Amino acid sequence: MPRNSTGHITTIDSHTAGHPTRVITGGLPATRGATVAERMAFFQRHHDRLRTFLLHEPRGHAAMVGVVLTESSVADFGAFFLGSYKYLEMCGHASIGLAITLDHMGLIAPNAEGRASVTVEVPAGVITLEVRYDGSSPQSVTLRNVPAFVAGNGTVADGGRQLAYDVVYGGNWYAIVRADDAEIDLVPSGVGNAMATGARLKALINADIAAGKVVGAKQPVDSLLFYRNENDADRLISRQLIVLESNKFDRSPCGTGTSARLAQLIARGEIAFGETIVSRNILDIDFEAVATRDPQAETTVLPSITGTAFITGHHSFLLQTSDPLDHGFLCR
Repeated sequence: MPRNSTGHITTIDSHTAGHPTRVITGGLPATRGATVAERMAFFQRHHDRLRTFLLHEPRGHAAMVGVVLTESSVADFGAFFLGSYKYLEMCGHASIGLAITLDHMGLIAPNAEGRASVTVEVPAGVITLEVRYDGSSPQSVTLRNVPAFVAGNGTVADGGRQLAYDVVYGGNWYAIVRADDAEIDLVPSGVGNAMATGARLKALINADIAAGKVVGAKQPVDSLLFYRNENDADRLISRQLIVLESNKFDRSPCGTGTSARLAQLIARGEIAFGETIVSRNILDIDFEAVATRDPQAETTVLPSITGTAFITGHHSFLLQTSDPLDHGFLCR
């Protein structure tokens, strides 16, 4: 171990359509709990400084997402998600990144049909990750997510305009707003305005939810999803940008956000069960998405999201006793 270091943590990093995932592969203390949700709560109570150490500057940044692998009694793997500001019940892009990382680590491999399928217990439930291969190289990952549903809707006043929104669960909570209504450009140069507007709308909507003004919505939304419907060869394209905080947006089309969009589109009658759509980010990278009926509940849908991820590096992060920024920092 290097001099003046108290330990080190190893990770494998990837990106899913531009958004980073940092899977922690060694150096973490043990967690306790009968379920993954309990293990995440234990980590939050006792080891939260490691989340900020790994995800915040100078070792990370506001958009970094971490994955802690753990045991599960109900699935092949257990995993929970670390965000720069909070812990996540589910994360779609990180789940796709996790699948590619599991392959990279040699923990999964293709069968005779060129596929590998694993279940993962996450705090939101049990998901399935199916990797499709070309020979020994992974080509795509299909995430079969937890059920998604529309909880409620409302309007919010912003800058002299009334904006309609739906509150939808897709593994995390979203308020979904038409980008054109909010004067949001779904291009890289529009990100600054989108983050400022999205953070402002999120605060206003969550204040209304807390006051009981949004029928059906009881949980605060995690993010604002701005979208525009487009079409190509008779297939709906949902071009979208997800704002999480005033300094944080999802670079990918977003797996849980796309799950929420599927639930919204089906509830509105804009697509049918089994109809595949494209979810496209501001970098023009796509997920494919489809929802089926949930046999357990009429009001929820079962989303499947297909995308891919790419390994970007192996890292070994040192914890040095004299570092004044050992917990990291974020600037809004």
